[in-house]
Amino acid sequence: MHRQRVLTALILLPIVLMGLLFGGKAFFEGLIMVVSFLCLFEFYRMFIPDRPILCWSGMILGLVTPVLAIYFEQEVYVLFGLFLVFFFSLLLTLFNYSSLKDPFGFLCKFCFGSCYIGLCAGLTALVRYMPYGRLWIMFLLLVVFSADTGAYYIGKTFGKHKLCPAISKGKTVEGALGGLFFGVISALFSWVVFFRFFDARLLVPLSVVLVLVSQMGDLAESIMKRAFGFKDSGQLLPGHGGVFDRVDALLLAGPVLFWVLYFSEGNFYGG
Repeated sequence: MHRQRVLTALILLPIVLMGLLFGGKAFFEGLIMVVSFLCLFEFYRMFIPDRPILCWSGMILGLVTPVLAIYFEQEVYVLFGLFLVFFFSLLLTLFNYSSLKDPFGFLCKFCFGSCYIGLCAGLTALVRYMPYGRLWIMFLLLVVFSADTGAYYIGKTFGKHKLCPAISKGKTVEGALGGLFFGVISALFSWVVFFRFFDARLLVPLSVVLVLVSQMGDLAESIMKRAFGFKDSGQLLPGHGGVFDRVDALLLAGPVLFWVLYFSEGNFYGG
């Protein structure tokens, strides 16, 4: 398990980082769409594996928001995408009402999957189109994945106090603190190596916020898996589970970074 986890990371991480550095917008946009599709596939496979038409409908709806965000590069189209998801989710529920055991529960879960994954993917995509967007994406990946890795190994080695045992039995307070530490270290590393024109006094608290939010995203996916009775969202990534398992922390941290940059009005670029 451990060997598979390390091997998968060593193969995928250089490909993603090199693609983001040298692949341009096309690589990034393709990556957003592929990851969104796989996350949606895993979500609806857990939710309604016996209703393939509804499953594919949810996946298609979930892609509407990131497609609009990428095509128009404006946040208002993310809102429009969410409205389309809600509208067609309601429409599908009405058409299938008589065959559903819990129509309202189905509507809530069906709409949530497309909204959650689509919204987070769409707002994360918009970070790429902001000033220094490519560097911010690199910063986001370094902080979140360093925190995730740090939390995993610190928790495995020193973890004694459960963080949220009702949601996830494996996560510990020590692991969460270790993730926070590694997230801050990666932010400082990023500043020294790549981002000297950013204000380090702002990057450190930003990294703390991103790490805390990423841990929330991790727990949020655990809630979904527990509700559907799954341990992992999939088996595509050996040692990691599914794609949704791998990017759950990133899904929530990306939108937070977007809104921080959106409302900061360029304050991160000084110092």
